[in-house]
Amino acid sequence: MKPITKQDIVFALKLGGIKEGDIVLMHSALSSIGKVEGGADTVIDAVLEAVGDSGTFAVSTMAFNHPFDPENDRSTVGIISETHRLRKNSIRSLRPVHCINAIGAKAEELTRDHDKCETNCGYGSPYLKLKEMGGKIIMLGVDMNRNTTLHAIEDIMDSVYLENRVVPAPKYVENYEGKTMEINKFCPGHRDFLSFTPVLRREGALIETLVGNAAAKIIDAKKMFELGEKLLAEKPLFFMCENEQCSYCNNAHKLQAEKDAK
Repeated sequence: MKPITKQDIVFALKLGGIKEGDIVLMHSALSSIGKVEGGADTVIDAVLEAVGDSGTFAVSTMAFNHPFDPENDRSTVGIISETHRLRKNSIRSLRPVHCINAIGAKAEELTRDHDKCETNCGYGSPYLKLKEMGGKIIMLGVDMNRNTTLHAIEDIMDSVYLENRVVPAPKYVENYEGKTMEINKFCPGHRDFLSFTPVLRREGALIETLVGNAAAKIIDAKKMFELGEKLLAEKPLFFMCENEQCSYCNNAHKLQAEKDAK
């Protein structure tokens, strides 16, 4: 197979509905696309071209180091994400674990004040801003289980299985050494976000296309939130699995049963 070029990727993204001015958050696996001419940088350049100068391109840059160092801690979610983080014109949000990186017209607005939010993924976070801005989510060569924004739906619906964690204060906090930070509504453990894919497909909330060898799902963030909130209102454990061997999901079922019994 011939190498995949930037223009091949731009063409595929436009077929999937990406247009100039879009605000997109992408989760990706470079290896799934095939041999890309220029590697991760080419994919980034292609998305930036597709959204244009008036658009914004963000990625998750999850990092689990404590204390969190936004300047130096690598992204743990793939080479495209890490390459994006290292771009000179990129901005990383200040938040342990669920930080994002953004480039473009709305990059500063999207990342601003993440450190001042009560939770990582809830109100005021980039994930809720994406919805409010009419943004899109691109799942490029990865499945729905990698869709971090779904944690924002759990957050605003106050899912019973979310946890509070205390971690060392991140390095952007003044005199951080010896201090701690509480992360409220933290979202560890297993999820069955895969079951949400057919819902999104049936309700016309996603467009599917191919980028090289990779399946790409392009999701309307506002529609995704509307559908997710409705589902969790009806079935609070919709995102949890039924596998008896899954200790985290089993515990979630117990917590929900206790809440329902009150």
